[in-house]
Amino acid sequence: MPNFKKCIFVEDLLAVTFLSCLGVVFVLVPPFNETFLRIPIALSLFFFVPGYTFIAALFPGNKEISGIERFTLSVGFSLVLTVFDGFLISLLPWRYRPAPIVVSILGMTVFFCIIAFFTRKHLDESEQFSFSVKEFIRSIQSDDLAETDETDEAVEVSSDSTETRRFHRSRSKVKAKGLKHKPGPKVGQIPLPPEIEKALVIALVGSIIIASGMLAYAKITREKETFSMLYLLGPDGKAEGYPSESFINIPITVTVGIDNHELQDVNYILQMKIDGGVIEELNIPLKEGGSWQKDLTYTRYELKNSRSKLEFALFKDEISYFPYRTVHLYIQNNNSFTHLGDDYGDISKLPKIKNGDMDFASGWAFTSNTENITGSYVNDSGLNSSAAYRMVNSYEGLLPMYTVEYGELSQRLECEEETLAVISASVKDNFSSKSQAQGDSQFKQIAVDGKVFWEDSVSGDEGWQRIEVPVSLKAGKNNLTLRLLQRGSSELVPLEVLWDNISLKPIRELSPYLEEGSLVENIPPVSKVLELQPYSSKESFTVRWNGTDEGSGIAYYSISYSVDGTTWKPWIEKTNLTSSIFSGVNNRTYYFRSKAVDKAGNVEPEHETPDTMTAVYTELPKIELDITPNPCKGSAWFTVTSSVSLEDQFCLVGLENMDPEVVKMTSSDGLIWRGSYVARHNGIYYVEAVCTDVFGTTTSTFDELLVENSLANFEIEVNPEIIDRGTIEIKVTPSTALKRQPYVSISANEDIDVTYLTYSEDGEYIYTAKITRAIDEGTHKVSVTGYTLDSEKLEGSSSFVVEHAD
Repeated sequence: MPNFKKCIFVEDLLAVTFLSCLGVVFVLVPPFNETFLRIPIALSLFFFVPGYTFIAALFPGNKEISGIERFTLSVGFSLVLTVFDGFLISLLPWRYRPAPIVVSILGMTVFFCIIAFFTRKHLDESEQFSFSVKEFIRSIQSDDLAETDETDEAVEVSSDSTETRRFHRSRSKVKAKGLKHKPGPKVGQIPLPPEIEKALVIALVGSIIIASGMLAYAKITREKETFSMLYLLGPDGKAEGYPSESFINIPITVTVGIDNHELQDVNYILQMKIDGGVIEELNIPLKEGGSWQKDLTYTRYELKNSRSKLEFALFKDEISYFPYRTVHLYIQNNNSFTHLGDDYGDISKLPKIKNGDMDFASGWAFTSNTENITGSYVNDSGLNSSAAYRMVNSYEGLLPMYTVEYGELSQRLECEEETLAVISASVKDNFSSKSQAQGDSQFKQIAVDGKVFWEDSVSGDEGWQRIEVPVSLKAGKNNLTLRLLQRGSSELVPLEVLWDNISLKPIRELSPYLEEGSLVENIPPVSKVLELQPYSSKESFTVRWNGTDEGSGIAYYSISYSVDGTTWKPWIEKTNLTSSIFSGVNNRTYYFRSKAVDKAGNVEPEHETPDTMTAVYTELPKIELDITPNPCKGSAWFTVTSSVSLEDQFCLVGLENMDPEVVKMTSSDGLIWRGSYVARHNGIYYVEAVCTDVFGTTTSTFDELLVENSLANFEIEVNPEIIDRGTIEIKVTPSTALKRQPYVSISANEDIDVTYLTYSEDGEYIYTAKITRAIDEGTHKVSVTGYTLDSEKLEGSSSFVVEHAD
């Protein structure tokens, strides 16, 4: 039993809350608000539910008031609460409408139910008011039985008894009020004092009088309601059958109506919008009580994803931020062309655009309504450094309000029949995001016969934009226009707009990779030839490449090669493969690079440097050994030159019948190796250069070194030996390897600068000196000083003669 009580003490609260929710549905939500249940549910919502929850919150127990009193008070207070609620709502911006009335009553119901729930929880279970349908039926049956028993007992009482007569009078009064007679209070129920009953009856009557008075006052003082009706009708003139799907170049027609109930003449302004943008605006003067209807048409010329909002906004007298009335339809955008037929858009019937690549100064006509905007053909400024047409705005600042300036490039197109085609164009502006202007007053446009099919505001660092926009062409002459337009609404900046690659193609060739604004996805792909081994021992080897693309995906690759890293030749073009076998020749280096094109037509820029390289060597490397000086006085330089890069190289040096010494060699590029050797004895030394290539193959070459300690330190040659004035050349050939170039000086009455030039392949250090007229005639000594690899000082000298001409 306690569990049952816990369940039923909120059963009535749940029931009235559910009834309130039904009221919202059957009053506001179609098609439920058109059924016969709307009226009874609405009546219960207005004349019972709010008062019942209010009384449930006020009297949570089962002993304060009886059931009939609870019902009567619920009806009375429902009237009071509903009237006061309607009065308050009429003062708010929402006005007295079904939606705010029903929602507010639902809110009151929930609020009072929550209060009743908590007030009942504070009482004992035996004292909580509860209502159950089963218990209600059972109580009716028990009351009827009790009433029958009481009647039988009354018959047995004497008709002369005073108490009997009083009892029957009491029963008659009760029946006259429609109440059930009970012989006495139930166990545990406290009878309501007469004073409280009288006060409740007075309160009920008073509330009814107040409510009636307020209704009468509202009726007498209420002004006649003023309003305007904005509505849409379908094709049959009914509020049904509205268009729900749009196709490119297929018009959508909606009947728009306005009824004037403003008790005065009104100048209406009606705007037709698509996704927030105004596409048509009408001024509609309408007399009081008048009606207006017109078929308005919207035609979509660009690709749009998902759905669009076709909205009709009504204003009174002037346009404001918030419309006076609005209605709208949601239109699903269908980007297929199945409605056009299989043979639609024959390319042979489309007109040809002359000079679409802007390579010549012909085919187009430029006009402008202002000196601020000029146009001209320019070279090396178009897409991929081609020619382009440039429009330039030189004005900076604010234009007068409502001023419109434009510069436009136009060409007349002759079309055999009415058709739908695609205008493809590349456009770029030099507007920078760092500019202080907002970029919402200058626009790039593409139009046909004055109708704008594409528009984009000049803002941000957008770079080259590739546009593909469907346009409708009529049979006969059509005027294609590329335009730079600016309006006097905000700050303007100097601007340059470039147009290039203008073409016309069939509608079925429209790119499937369009983004919002009819812009073709323009992020180029990225690719590369994978790294090769530095050397290949075979003339044929495998080359691999790959790439990525953020948008449409890679369509194909083109691979080129070079033998010098600068002059490129095509190898594989437009392939979907990612590897192939390249055939080269021996003793040659090959460089490779790739270029990818994605499915949207974006081309990867040319790689300025090779992606990778490899050298083909199928034979042993060619080795040359040079010993300088040879013969030498004590030390020499060993230089080993290889035709291919070597992995390692060293020299073995020794006299006959002696173990050779190892000379370590160093190299910066693997091709030229250098090392030094200091001999301790005179004689002939045998030198072997041992070389290991990148494949691990070893090869050697041999030479001899003659060591003779009796050699002069230097061989010094002065040319010319006799001079008047001018430049002399001094060649110094040491007989042994030196740490660095030797120091050369000339004795004379004046300082003579000696300049070091170079070290020749023959082991000569070459110097020059300038002789002037200030140098005395006679013999002058040339002194040379140097240091061997083991820091031994070497000296030598020579001379030349100065003879001045008379």
